[in-house]
Amino acid sequence: MMALDDGLHRIEQQSQDRLILLDEDPVTFGAGHFVLYPLHGSSPRFAIEEQYPPGVDWSDEDRVPVFWTWASEARLPQSDGSWAWVTLAEGEVASGDSETLLQIAGGWADALGELIAREEALTTDPIADDRVGRSGPGRTFLT
Repeated sequence: MMALDDGLHRIEQQSQDRLILLDEDPVTFGAGHFVLYPLHGSSPRFAIEEQYPPGVDWSDEDRVPVFWTWASEARLPQSDGSWAWVTLAEGEVASGDSETLLQIAGGWADALGELIAREEALTTDPIADDRVGRSGPGRTFLT
């Protein structure tokens, strides 16, 4: 469990301030025990939930998961105007294979980071320029 926690914190640190890792309670929040969110906004998210043997739950201080489930989710609009979490991809990984889970989480984080970078590159503030009739990349001024 410590290897997973450490690895997820490394993913958060390597995200160039684009992601935040939260420890959550899946019963209260419905995501997982470890959840990666974009720093700005609440969707999409990557949730990891510990799965325990029968009779063991989150409150047991000596708990050891037998496997982890993961889900890539996004909040999408519904026909009634509400927004709901929709699972885009999911899976499970044996508890002894945290490296595979970290590779999956890292791939998700990299893909989201690339998407955020593309959005940032396309989102520009209007350029204030009083030189009428001049044009340049991304701007045209009319006389």
